[in-house]
Amino acid sequence: MYNEARMFGVATGIAVGLVLALIIIRTINRDKKLMTEYDEMQKLARGQAYKYAFYAVMIYEALVCWLSMGVELPAEQSVIHFFGIFIGITVQACYCIWKDAYVGLNTNLKRYIILMTIASVLNLFTAFMAWRNGELFVDGIFQLQTINLLCGLMFAAIGAVGLVKKLADREEDA
Repeated sequence: MYNEARMFGVATGIAVGLVLALIIIRTINRDKKLMTEYDEMQKLARGQAYKYAFYAVMIYEALVCWLSMGVELPAEQSVIHFFGIFIGITVQACYCIWKDAYVGLNTNLKRYIILMTIASVLNLFTAFMAWRNGELFVDGIFQLQTINLLCGLMFAAIGAVGLVKKLADREEDA
């Protein structure tokens, strides 16, 4: 029963997350459209970013497969595979930021930064509470709640790259 309840909880969380993502996308786009618009240069850079993200995930998954043949990895399977997803997202986002292809033509950057900061803080707070309650790392295994830590760190890393890019652009303009 525990596994069924847990699977239902995770599936519900993913579904709610997807609905929230759709609402957030409409909120951050100035024209309230669901799709973010990009110019041709941005589309080309985004294509390259997706390619690099794909390669990063493939390398990660190959490494995980190889490691798991001889070693029991100290994390639940969901944590291991979500980490791969977060690697792909981080590679894609950071490449796009560096190539000025992350923020769409119709994106309200201020709203976007606020929402990503909230997402990062909420995930890190959830991970902190799990750690405090002894639920993050149990019997030498990173538990499902570790995904919140990884997600919060991913948003923070993407934000840091955005800040570095902004500072580099300022220095270049000066």
